[in-house]
Amino acid sequence: MEYLVFQILPYITITIFVLGVMYRLGKWASARIVHNIVLTPAPDTVSGAAVNYVAEVGLFRSLFKGDKSLWAGAWLMHFALLNIIGGHIVGFAFLGEQFKFIGTSPELSKQLSDILGTSMGILIFVTLIYLLYRRLSITEVKHVSNPADYLLLFLLLSIVTAGNLMRLMPEYSIHYETAQAYIIQLATFQPVELHQSNILFTLHLLLVQLMLIVFPFSKLMHLFGMFAERWIINRPYVEPAPGLPGAKAGATTNTANVVSGGKTTSGGV
Repeated sequence: MEYLVFQILPYITITIFVLGVMYRLGKWASARIVHNIVLTPAPDTVSGAAVNYVAEVGLFRSLFKGDKSLWAGAWLMHFALLNIIGGHIVGFAFLGEQFKFIGTSPELSKQLSDILGTSMGILIFVTLIYLLYRRLSITEVKHVSNPADYLLLFLLLSIVTAGNLMRLMPEYSIHYETAQAYIIQLATFQPVELHQSNILFTLHLLLVQLMLIVFPFSKLMHLFGMFAERWIINRPYVEPAPGLPGAKAGATTNTANVVSGGKTTSGGV
């Protein structure tokens, strides 16, 4: 079992993940935009559109306006997830001593890494429970939920739970050096020699790989899709929209068709 999880499955997982994401992105990129779906009132400059774009992608502005309780749970969950992913990458790269660059000792740096990692792990667990509660308790949300939504939430909760238990139970933790050596062996196609493994780490890694395998074929693809979608609906208004049949490549904004305050300069809505 460990040989499959640690040595064989990672290569299968990365292959499916990369090819699956590339396939989905390719399909999206080749699709034609059949309607001008820029939201109005739209900015008439790229800088104005960029401000809207950052507000949507970074702060979930539209969600905040529509449902503040959902916004709080979703934003905090994504914030914790971003920190956890970044913490894993930086922690494994610098062996938990990344805070030395701001003047701390190696020992204090590792303590800070552990504190931040544990805090973010607890935060994402609480927010995932909250999001699951919403799906189970709010009638309107239940009506638009399907089995895949629940399965993804349970999968994420399982990954987070295993990771949190590894942090809270030292006998099941994995040292930075062990994790770094394992990643290097995988990346250089060397036989894996994992001298420090346990049931929680094996389960944690297995669940992460399962998530990456289903990632390209699930709603998790919004991680990539939201960047393109948010630009399409927040960019400066152009008529015809780039991508529409007959639209010229690199078309610039026609001032006669710029939307301002919900109306065009020609008086239309």
